[in-house]
Amino acid sequence: MTKISISALTMALLVRRSDAACPGEITLGSDCSLEALETAIAGKCNTTQLFGEGVDAATAVQELCEYDAPLQFVEIQGTYQLDRRYFNGGGDIKDGENTFEIDIAKLQRFINNDMERKLIAWPEYAQKEEYNANNGYGENGYMTNFNIDPVAEKGSCKYNTAMCCYVESHSDNFVDNTDVCRHDLAASPQSNHIKAGWSVFSGDEPANCVGFTWKEGDVSDTYKGNTLFYASLYQTATKGYMGNVPGAPLCACVEQMPVVTKADCVTSSGSDLTYKFSIDATTGEVSASHTVTMTYSDCGENDLSAQVKKLHAGSAIATDIDEYLVGDDCDITNAAYLHDEQLLVPKANNPFENLDGVEYEGLVWKQLFGEGIYFLPPDYDAEAADAEMRADLKACEATLGRQCLILRKCTSCTVDSHKEIVYKRLTDFNEFQEGISTDTTMDIPNLFMDQWRQNNNVMHVDYELYSSVKDALSDTGIWQQSDYNSNSAKYGFPRNSGPHGYIGNQWNSYEWGGGHADHHAFYIEVPSGTSVV
Repeated sequence: MTKISISALTMALLVRRSDAACPGEITLGSDCSLEALETAIAGKCNTTQLFGEGVDAATAVQELCEYDAPLQFVEIQGTYQLDRRYFNGGGDIKDGENTFEIDIAKLQRFINNDMERKLIAWPEYAQKEEYNANNGYGENGYMTNFNIDPVAEKGSCKYNTAMCCYVESHSDNFVDNTDVCRHDLAASPQSNHIKAGWSVFSGDEPANCVGFTWKEGDVSDTYKGNTLFYASLYQTATKGYMGNVPGAPLCACVEQMPVVTKADCVTSSGSDLTYKFSIDATTGEVSASHTVTMTYSDCGENDLSAQVKKLHAGSAIATDIDEYLVGDDCDITNAAYLHDEQLLVPKANNPFENLDGVEYEGLVWKQLFGEGIYFLPPDYDAEAADAEMRADLKACEATLGRQCLILRKCTSCTVDSHKEIVYKRLTDFNEFQEGISTDTTMDIPNLFMDQWRQNNNVMHVDYELYSSVKDALSDTGIWQQSDYNSNSAKYGFPRNSGPHGYIGNQWNSYEWGGGHADHHAFYIEVPSGTSVV
């Protein structure tokens, strides 16, 4: 994202008003864009006359619309540090020397005077731009808790859902609305300064969680900054809610938050949103503003999980959210989690659970690699590992007229269709190049282990998937829903693919955590009469 500060924009770029005298005020309507501006000034002046020679009008309008027209989130409290400390669970309101009433006075004035008539931008800060660019968080100024940059290596809002969880209140009206189950400390290192670890809670501690979700291009996207304010600072100022779950942020995108049973849901919407550009008669500087009437409310069912499933129906988000809002008793989900973390998987001591060199469903199998109780790394030399796998795949062609089957057995997967998945290759793989797949190259072990992509790997064209060896051999029960990584994310086989629709969190990743496939092995079919090496 190219970003120019508003002061630099107005001082360096928008320095004069044209002799053609564009209108002193230009009303754009509800769409703040170059197209809307060009329509509004048609027949009166043009963008060159408005902004000056050599100024890229598209960039100028984008900057004005994003950073000048709406209220910047930082303007509510006043500084980045106040926002950062608050969203991480501390700050003056909770830990300051003044009384609660004094510490929330500025917030209260905003609530009384501006909350219902301001469009609030998603929090972004000049202080974060250099740090984010140099540390994998993208070309933006987003706070780590709310990094919505979709192409950032360490972006954190892939589910378009954010949540706040409070554990105490200044007043006596605290409502305990959820059970806190556990928290992966590695999910929020910028908040807790811990590289790795996990915490499991009894679920008996009082907690109140409230969140919201948005969809690109939807009204929920336009007003998500307002909804964030309503879920966070408004709750603190009006209800006295504060205090974070130990080791977790107070508020963040849901991936960084604790796993809880449920959360309340809030939303916001605006009416009569109108953008306006104004030209200073003396300096010619162009500024942007808006008017709007805001309303805030609970979601229809006041249930965050239900709202996510409704708004994102048909997408992986609708199923993946179950990883964070589990809906059941903490004892159940924590037991499964602890079994997974402590390698206490049923039949883990059964030697026949590992199929390496074993006949299974009438075929003999060789293990390629695996994780957890099936731990087996591939050859450390990526090219050698790829070459070995290509040779293993080709070994069946002479006698069977097809490439050998690949089988993933997953003891820890939570969906029956994903406990056993068979991959049948239909076409040849592209030539080797280490790392992420491209249109002309492929690193086959990496494809399955960490970066499941569509390049030279299209369902029904290059391969088929089945939920059993029997189905693969009879060519029945072919999976119909494919899913892939669209960027450099480290989600491996089979991402959120499923027999009939998207199914989340059954993927493996040898670099990232988060999915349920922590205990799995990849095997390849060994042709009859061939020994397992």
